Amino acid sequence: MVLGMQVDIETLNPILTESANEADVLNGIFSTLIKVNEEMEFEPDLLVQLPEVSEDGLEYRFELRDDVLFHDGEKLTAEDVYFTYQMKIAENNAVPSRMMWDKIKEFTVTDPYSFTITLYEPDVTWLEYWAYADASIVPKHLVEEEFLANGEELSKGGDFSRNPIGSGPYELVEWETSDYILLAAFEDYYRGQPEIGQVVFKIIPDANTLLAQFETGEIDIYDRAQPGQYEALVSLQENGQAIEVYQYPGFVYMHADFNLRLAKFQDKEVRQALNYAFPQEEFIATVLGGVGTPAYSDTPPVSWAYNPDIRQYSYNPDKAEELLEEAGWVRGDDGVREKNGERLAFTITTIAGNPAYASYQEIAKQEWEAIGAEVELESFDGPMFGDALTSMNFDVIVFAWSSGFDPDSTPIWHSTQIPDEYGTGQNYAGYKNDRVDELLEAGLKISDRQERIEIYHEVQEILAEELPSLFVYFMNSVVAVPDNLENFRPNPTQANNTWNMYEWKWN
Repeated sequence: MVLGMQVDIETLNPILTESANEADVLNGIFSTLIKVNEEMEFEPDLLVQLPEVSEDGLEYRFELRDDVLFHDGEKLTAEDVYFTYQMKIAENNAVPSRMMWDKIKEFTVTDPYSFTITLYEPDVTWLEYWAYADASIVPKHLVEEEFLANGEELSKGGDFSRNPIGSGPYELVEWETSDYILLAAFEDYYRGQPEIGQVVFKIIPDANTLLAQFETGEIDIYDRAQPGQYEALVSLQENGQAIEVYQYPGFVYMHADFNLRLAKFQDKEVRQALNYAFPQEEFIATVLGGVGTPAYSDTPPVSWAYNPDIRQYSYNPDKAEELLEEAGWVRGDDGVREKNGERLAFTITTIAGNPAYASYQEIAKQEWEAIGAEVELESFDGPMFGDALTSMNFDVIVFAWSSGFDPDSTPIWHSTQIPDEYGTGQNYAGYKNDRVDELLEAGLKISDRQERIEIYHEVQEILAEELPSLFVYFMNSVVAVPDNLENFRPNPTQANNTWNMYEWKWN
């Protein structure tokens, strides 16, 4: 089985990962306590059953299976789960977000296969985080040695990042950087050895090359196909190629984050003007072939918390210019606007090889320069793009996030998640709003859905008004597979489509 992927892999250590493409591979190598299935329901993975939760919502009691082996033959126990938690909170480890882990007040191992976790405060979203690849359980007996030898720090270039040992359905055989990753079925996997003996993740940075190799059969699965390629894939199917093509709404949204540390973007009117000056609906219709849904916040229409009544920005360049004038941004002799000696000049950064992102850059440059901005474009490969994002070395940065199926967006918008101020988090824009902080904190403590709907409706209203990010569209996920592949069940959550690869088999 050969899966094509566009973005290169930087690490296979789940402690440090923050990439959806890395998660695809990690789902094969590692296991998690629970899974989220395609119906967005929890089911046990390493657990005998879903955890028992105390009435006050603070205590979770877990029971592990006793038949799980790591790929080196050692048993997985509660000590490995506790050690994984310790690695997530270790000060020197470059963990993308510690928010989930910082909620833990006490972690008690009660016997080799049982443990209890007590939270500081109730959090109705907390359990979901255990379902995703970045919460995979790592082997203490291997990782601890590297951690201590490296000055109590794990690195993306470390031995375990390059040579991981997990308890998942497949074990790593070979990794050729920027080329491919080869996995082989683990014969002692606790659910039974997978029927597909080898899985190859093939790195192909260019989306058009990916499509061509899918057509010729050089790759078997084309996941995260570009929206504009949907019709081409359907055409292959209609012309007799033995494939299935899936298109389904999901939680992944494309957006352009502002670096709010820059004075020019601290004017809300600038952000609103740029949104008015981008032809969102035309972009979706032409560039994406209609395979996408307009985004006005980070909450998708498929969410139970979606607010259909928030502010929307129909394409209106005249309104954009009016806002800029009112905010004091005046055109200079060269047509570029200035305010207090600062030019409205900036660079749009994105990841290389993605046609939709490149088209967004080009259209935005044309439209925004027409209203008085000076715009440069740059694109980087996966690791360099990741460095630009996590170091906050950008002006405007275009990429995609995946929301959880719970509407909480604390890791992205709460002010304590600004990495350069708090040392962790994914609020790379540097957004601060006291009311949003207050609402997000309240939303985690309330179990009543109607009350939570009211909270997240207000969060969406504020985000749509303040625009720390320009929300462009929610991706209708497109994936194509051979029609003789059984048990392929597309998953719209962050679990990704490899979530159940242990069940895949050829018909």
